[in-house]
Amino acid sequence: MSQPEGKSSPNVADAEGSNPFLTTKKEFIQSFFKRASEFTEELLRENERLRFRILELEAQVTQRPAVSEGSETPSAAALRELVKRIEELEQERERLLSRFRSVQAENADFEHRYKEIERENNSLANLYVASFQLHATLDLREIRQVISEILINLIGAKIFAVLLLDEQRGLLRPFATYGIDREQLPQLKLGEGRIGQVVASGLPEISGAYHGPFNIEHPAIVTPLRIKDRVVGAIVVWEFFRQKTGIEDVDHELFNLLAAHAASALLGARLSMEMRDQVPPLWVAADL
Repeated sequence: MSQPEGKSSPNVADAEGSNPFLTTKKEFIQSFFKRASEFTEELLRENERLRFRILELEAQVTQRPAVSEGSETPSAAALRELVKRIEELEQERERLLSRFRSVQAENADFEHRYKEIERENNSLANLYVASFQLHATLDLREIRQVISEILINLIGAKIFAVLLLDEQRGLLRPFATYGIDREQLPQLKLGEGRIGQVVASGLPEISGAYHGPFNIEHPAIVTPLRIKDRVVGAIVVWEFFRQKTGIEDVDHELFNLLAAHAASALLGARLSMEMRDQVPPLWVAADL
């Protein structure tokens, strides 16, 4: 099966040390989470302090001055003072319990908000890394590798193909494949069949069939690559890794990003070749 250069297994991304996506993403996220982590630790310390104070008060309330045999009975004034002190301790204990419950509720709210921010930052990091990597090179081989790594590492695609449009013949030719051999792909013509019709429309289509059974004629996702009204190719995904249970908002954003930025990156690479007096059509240049 054809796989992008540098990939030997479709299961998981490369180790963090050798994967520029994961390394860049990790650095990007760390700058967001440092303050949130410090704030969470501060709340945990406050909770622990309140728990300890409550235990102290409970111990004081339950303690009573023992009266040994033969000793004098405490005076009425001393008893009243003791009762008053016990009531004060009970009131302080109730205040602390109320404060403790309030802090627990705040912690639950902060935890929920923290997870939301974490998801948003993770999505932002994915978009940032994808956009940065796509425009970091004008080499077609590297662009093909970047597109494939975005689909594998950030989206979780298991079987997919990146197609480029042969405008003269109206054919969609494979630029990169993963989990499927190029020979398995039928001749895809613009405007014909489900894939050709979706690409011709210029609008993405999602079927929701994420985990097979594999059917070459019924992909899960078809996303045209376009610059304004000009279509230059398409991304077709047939199957996702098992751990992916559905298409999320960030996946839609990544596909939208690829639809525009991958197309501009590919055309930018072709213009770079043109400046070097190498001007074959884009789909031909991809095979050089």
